[in-house]
Amino acid sequence: MFHNIDEKYHLVTEAYSVTKNLFIQGRDSYERLKNRSLHVMDTFLDQVTIVNEEMAKELRSAIIKFYKIKYFHDFTHYVISMEEIVNITEHCLKEPVEKLELIRKQFHNVIYNFHDSRNFEIVNKCYSELPDEVATAHCLLHQAVLFNETMEASLIAIVEIKTRQHAKDMNATLFGVRECLNDFVPNFYEQLLVDAYTNSCGFLKVANASVSDLIEDRWKKYHQTKLPKKWSPLVDFFEENSMVKSNHE
Repeated sequence: MFHNIDEKYHLVTEAYSVTKNLFIQGRDSYERLKNRSLHVMDTFLDQVTIVNEEMAKELRSAIIKFYKIKYFHDFTHYVISMEEIVNITEHCLKEPVEKLELIRKQFHNVIYNFHDSRNFEIVNKCYSELPDEVATAHCLLHQAVLFNETMEASLIAIVEIKTRQHAKDMNATLFGVRECLNDFVPNFYEQLLVDAYTNSCGFLKVANASVSDLIEDRWKKYHQTKLPKKWSPLVDFFEENSMVKSNHE
């Protein structure tokens, strides 16, 4: 209804033009925020994927080295065959891989399904129900600003909540590998003398630091997270070194 405004309503015409631009800018900002949140989570999960693969590789290597020296015993001195310990290890290593895929899928679904929900009927009422030109112009501009702020604030809240939730879930899953193995084989790590998936593991410290970054990041304050720039060089470094190792093996 704003396309054919009487030319005498100069303020309304101008306000409509400004409002339209604000709505477009708001939607563009909204899409950028969605894409930025996906990029942050994807970069984090790419990093965790590499870290998890390296820790799993280290763990498998330690088992093979151990069996070259002697049999693997538990507290009851029951000899666990190499096939059995490999099956146990693979069972415990499966959850982080499945969790990585699940978190990526869940986070993408949440962000993609969060749509522009501004109620433009209220904008139409600014024109049809208000008594004069000044009130209509003021109403239009007020609604444009209010809609943009409300919409972005809603998305930021979802991003913060889901990022924190998924980061903590991923972290707990990585630390859960150690508990899983120790439940099956008491003193598993003490016997193998391996740091993978323990507090002493450098890779796990990297993942843990990244989780802390994610949880402490304040989207509301900055509207622009620096985390992908911070992590991307690390991901590139891991990828490069993983490929070098693979080529030499």
